[in-house]
Amino acid sequence: MKRGLVLLDPTETTTEELKARVSDCQRLLQDRGIDLALIYGDVYRSGDITYLSNLCIYWNEGILLVPAKQDPVFLTKLSRRVHPWMRANSIIEDLRSGPNLAQLVAEYVNEQPAGVIGLSEMNWWPASVIEELRAKLPGWELRDLQSAIREKRQVPSASEQKLLLESAKVSARAVAAGLDGALSNPERAGAAERVARMAGVEDVFVYCYESGSQADTVEVISEYRGYWTTAARVIARESADWANMMDVTYGVIVQELRAGTDLNRLYAQLGAVIPEENNLSWKLDLIHHTDIETQGDYRLPDELDKPIPAGSVVGLRLVCTFADGTEAVMADTFAVEEYGANRLTGDLPIARYQPNEK
Repeated sequence: MKRGLVLLDPTETTTEELKARVSDCQRLLQDRGIDLALIYGDVYRSGDITYLSNLCIYWNEGILLVPAKQDPVFLTKLSRRVHPWMRANSIIEDLRSGPNLAQLVAEYVNEQPAGVIGLSEMNWWPASVIEELRAKLPGWELRDLQSAIREKRQVPSASEQKLLLESAKVSARAVAAGLDGALSNPERAGAAERVARMAGVEDVFVYCYESGSQADTVEVISEYRGYWTTAARVIARESADWANMMDVTYGVIVQELRAGTDLNRLYAQLGAVIPEENNLSWKLDLIHHTDIETQGDYRLPDELDKPIPAGSVVGLRLVCTFADGTEAVMADTFAVEEYGANRLTGDLPIARYQPNEK
């Protein structure tokens, strides 16, 4: 099941807040001289669309069209039978379906004088859709909006912080359910996913795998009300000495996490902690909550070195790779403040040792 519970709960996110986000986007368009924005989304990546509308692209693909001065419109390949459900769970009233997204855009702008259309993160759009847009919109300029909308999402509002905290609690509980020495990895995956699904997530990725010959990793990535968080822990035998080193190293890295921190700074701390004679390979990642949806795959190279601003919510991930190619992972989701970070995923055990053979 790709998508679970989808709803619009006014006690969590008000329609006024959603409309304010759209207005903020429209001010950006007006400031840049752009007539309308197109935001592409599919099953793998649709966070910007959810942020502005609460729509969930549970299947296929679609475009949120945001005019600079009118109400947004959702264009999709999904059939019209889902329109009532989408209206009930979003702020979008105008939904249009058809087999060709570029044609739907062309039909919308057909009677308007040619102007400028901004494509959110144009480099990640399917090339075929952009080619069709150029062919069907003669006289219109297609301009890259880059990551403007995603960047606005990186520092969450008070209501978003509450939902991120709940999402993080779900991820942590799911990992904890898998940290049972009596379970096999498939059983761990089932236990973890059951916890997340029963908590009402829209989506969840569960990875349970061997970490060398003496341990396993349980890693969970959850989406709750459109907000993504992550957590991971290792379950190891007493004889796995590297697990103690991973425990200490992760703790040192966490202490370094605060506003202004970047990945290079964390790597410097990693190099200071790991012994020179260590024969394991170590890797770090620092992922904004807006990028956990795609596990960081859609970030541009220059984004990786940017400092984390105060108020951000991020996933921290430490990976230890063994000679056999397997990995051990520790991860949490943090709210980053000026002088430190609050672990939203709580006090999960760093490593849980098994008294018996794996």
